Amino acid sequence: MKKLASTKRIPMDSVLRVYKKGFGYSRLTIIDTNDKYMATLTDEDFFNSIADGSSIEAYLWVEDVASYEFSCTVIGRITQGERILFLSHTEEIRRNEKRLCLTAQVSVPFQFFIFNSKKIEKSFTSEEIKFHTGLITEMSDREMIFTCTDNLSAVSLLYGHIHVFDEDVEIVGKYEQREEGTYFVRLTGMSERDRGKLLDYIFSVYRE
Repeated sequence: MKKLASTKRIPMDSVLRVYKKGFGYSRLTIIDTNDKYMATLTDEDFFNSIADGSSIEAYLWVEDVASYEFSCTVIGRITQGERILFLSHTEEIRRNEKRLCLTAQVSVPFQFFIFNSKKIEKSFTSEEIKFHTGLITEMSDREMIFTCTDNLSAVSLLYGHIHVFDEDVEIVGKYEQREEGTYFVRLTGMSERDRGKLLDYIFSVYRE
């Protein structure tokens, strides 16, 4: 993606992380855009808590590039069927080379197993899978930190599940040991659907 000079250039299907004082964080998905507005799909809680004319702070994460910050105004909505908010465009968009990632302090247990990427087929077919139990203490939709009392290899890949909002979310990523019993994970292999659920959960921690 080229450097953004205006919200008019944000691609379709982009996910905006938005903040509204008095509510907290939510995420909107751009489903249509033109020179007049951005049409965004939103969740029911945010839709019902935001009034037309309200100003919101928005953040766009561009993978491996940067993040962008801007303010926009809710200029309309569709109340039948999907919950859709229309947002105004702005030329006042700020680029941040450091990609902003909201991190929540949590206490989420999860079960997982580790495997070697060079022997991935063997790991899933002929080797006995050993499951481990860990506790996630910090989480974003891109990274997390967890503790585990088992003796894990220093650097490897992991696959596991957590339970949020009564749904299972797959956790896939590469981890490395930070200190004894504490591990850092970069979430690299998650589906966008599961990443969205994870982001919704993190935002719920910051709900005002």
